[in-house]
This record gives sequence, structure tokens and C-alpha cells, in this order.
Amino acid sequence: MNAYVVGFLVMLVTSAVAVGGMLIVRRIVGVEKLKSFNEVAGNSFQVVGTFYAVLLGLIVVDAMTDMSDLRNTIEQEANAVADVYILSRGLPEPQQTKVRELTSGYVETVIEDEWPAMKQGKVSTKAIVQVNELWDTIIDFKPTADDQKDIRQMCLDRVSELGDSRRSRLITSSHGVSTELWTVLIIGGILTLGFSYFLGLSSLIGQALMTVVIASTLALNVYLVFLFGYPLSGAYCVEPEGFIVDRIIFKLRGRGSGALPNSKTIDPKELLRTRGKL
Repeated sequence: MNAYVVGFLVMLVTSAVAVGGMLIVRRIVGVEKLKSFNEVAGNSFQVVGTFYAVLLGLIVVDAMTDMSDLRNTIEQEANAVADVYILSRGLPEPQQTKVRELTSGYVETVIEDEWPAMKQGKVSTKAIVQVNELWDTIIDFKPTADDQKDIRQMCLDRVSELGDSRRSRLITSSHGVSTELWTVLIIGGILTLGFSYFLGLSSLIGQALMTVVIASTLALNVYLVFLFGYPLSGAYCVEPEGFIVDRIIFKLRGRGSGALPNSKTIDPKELLRTRGKL
């Protein structure tokens, strides 16, 4: 389901429940009695609401930062793989073919096997084997010319970056919003919203609108924590776009310059949409 639709439903359901609770409190306590709480309750609500808003804002920002860092890590890993593939052109046979097979195979494994596995908190053992073989292939290669020495060193640097980025990706993707944090968020939201019930307005519509605004704001921010707190699941999950671009690059380079489009410019989004045809 679309993230906007889910967000709207979350906001709608939360607002309906909140207004229902407000109506029950007004009926049980009485509007006049609630009005007598306004001065004290209003000041207290500012304190409670501010503390919860700060907490919620920090959690949302932290979740968004983690997802942004994960995207950057994935891009770095994909760039490192592409660099090794391209640099392998300077290696002699059979190392050149071996490195190309391992890098292209690694990209396919990450897209087809490891990404679905990561959504379940698992890792592809095939990808681990391919990275280890890539290390062994480059380390065991003994260059006989100066240019080969430079290529080998650059390949080692890129494989090292690949390994570092891969470990960061796996560690970051395994993190999520803890049960304790969810408990604090939910209980804090309920208490903050419930505290607003101690405010009484003569206008029922006015108080209902105020309750809807508070409930909607809290619900949408908690929904943002859910979206950004689990980067590999949900409607706003991270996709292996960098590796998909690598796959396209490898296929284009494997076919030669004749595989490139005739136009002077290429739309990357169009390449992604047509990746199955390349």
C-alpha cells in the first residue's frame, strides 16, 4: 500500500479515537468543570508537550539520519564494486576474467539473494564467499610490470572499501527501533494526548479540531519513525539502486560501445526502468 495512503489512514484512525476519548471525558467530567482546569492544565500541557515533542523530534531525525547514512554506504559499496570491475581491464588473464566474474556475480547475488535476505535479518553466504574469492584473487596476483602493480594496488584499495562498506551496510540495516523505544513513544503519545482532555472549550467543534490537530501531528511523527526506523521494509525502504546501476554498466561494457544508446544523453531513471532488457 502507498505510504501516503497508510499515513492518511494512521492519521484518520488516531484522530477518530482521540476525538472519541475527548467526547467521553467531556460527557463524564463536564465542560464547566474542564474550563476550571484550563489555566493550570494549559501550562502543564505546554511542559509535557514540549518534552515529548523534543523526544519525538530527536528520534525522527536520528532515524532519518541512519537511513541517509545507509543509502550513502550502499552507494560507496556499489561504486567500489564498479571500480574493481573497470580496473580489471588492466590485469592479465586469467585474473581479468576471474575478477570480472566475481564482481558481476557479487552484484547479482546482492540484488537477487542478499537484499531479500536482509529484510529477514539474514546475510547471503554466497556473497561472503564471492568477496573472499575476490580478495584472494587480487592478493595472490603477482604483477610483472609497473602498470600492473599500480592496478593491483588500486584494486586492493577498492576491495578494502567494498569490504568496509559491506560491513557497515549489514550492521546499519540490522538496526531498528527497539521495543523499549517504541514503548516510550506510544505511552508518551497517549499521555500527551490524554493531557489535552483536561482543557475545556465552550465550542465542541473547536475542541474537536484542536484534538484532531494534536492527534494527527503525533501520529504522523510516530509513523515517520516507523518508515525511517526500518530501512529495508515498508513503503519507503532502501532499494539496491547502486547495484542495479552496476549491473547495467557491466552489461554495457561487456557488449562494447555499440550497446550504448545513440542519443547524446541518457536518463538514469530510464535505464533503471529498462534494466531487464539490457
